[in-house]
Amino acid sequence: MRLTERIHLIGSGRHGFGLTHPSDCHVYLIDGGTEAAIVDAGAGLGEDAILTLLDRTGVPRERVRHLFLTHAHADHAGGAAGLRAALGLTIHASSEVAAILRDGDERAASVDVGKAQGSYAPDYRYAATDVASELTDGQRIGVGDLVVEVVATPGHATGHLAYLVHGDGRSDLFTGDTLLYGGVIILQGTWDCELGAHIASLRRLASHPHDGLFPGHLTLSVTEGDRHAQTAVAALDRGVLPPNLI
Repeated sequence: MRLTERIHLIGSGRHGFGLTHPSDCHVYLIDGGTEAAIVDAGAGLGEDAILTLLDRTGVPRERVRHLFLTHAHADHAGGAAGLRAALGLTIHASSEVAAILRDGDERAASVDVGKAQGSYAPDYRYAATDVASELTDGQRIGVGDLVVEVVATPGHATGHLAYLVHGDGRSDLFTGDTLLYGGVIILQGTWDCELGAHIASLRRLASHPHDGLFPGHLTLSVTEGDRHAQTAVAALDRGVLPPNLI
C-alpha cells in the first residue's frame, strides 16, 4: 500500500489495516532510491505476507538494506530475525532494545503480558537476532537520498525510539507506540512503561515539526501529521492524559 512517493505500508495487523498477521504492528518501507529501509518488523508470524507486499512495491529486495526498530515488544520486533535472514538487513535499535533482541529475552520484551492480553498465542516464541547498529539520540543515518534522524522517546517501553525521516522537502515521523493518530497513547502494565517519561516524550515529539505521522497502529496522516502530537500535548496542558488505546 503506497502512502507517499517514498513510503509504503507492507505490514499491518488487527489494530490497523489487516494486511498481514493479526499480531503485526504497522510495518513500513522507506524508499531512498539507491537503498531502502524497513521500520519495525511485525511479530514474526506474517513474514511471508510482508515479503509479498514488499515485492509488490516494486522496490527490489536487494536494495532493502536497513531495519529500524522502535522498541522491543514482540509485535514490533519479533519479526526482526526472520526479515534479517530473508533480506540480509542491518538492524538498527537502541542499546536497550539491542540487548533484549540478542538474548531473545521474552520477559524483557513483555511477551508474557502480550500472551495474557491475547495478542500472542501461548506457544509464541520471540526469536533472538543480532543487532549491528546501536543508535543514540540525535544520530542521523543516510538511506539513499533520505536522512533518518533518531529521536529518543522512552516511556511506552525501555529504549523506545522514534524516527524522523527527512527528504523531498518534507519530514515524516515514525512514532512506534509513543503516539498514535488523534493523540492516542499506549500505557499498559509492563515492567518498563513509565508515565513521566512518556509525557516528556510526547512533548518532545510536539517540538519536532513533521508532515506525516506514521505510528505503529491505527490509522495515519500523510499531511499535517504534527497536529496529533499537539492534540496530546493540549490534553497534558489541561492536566489530563491523552486517550489510551488499551
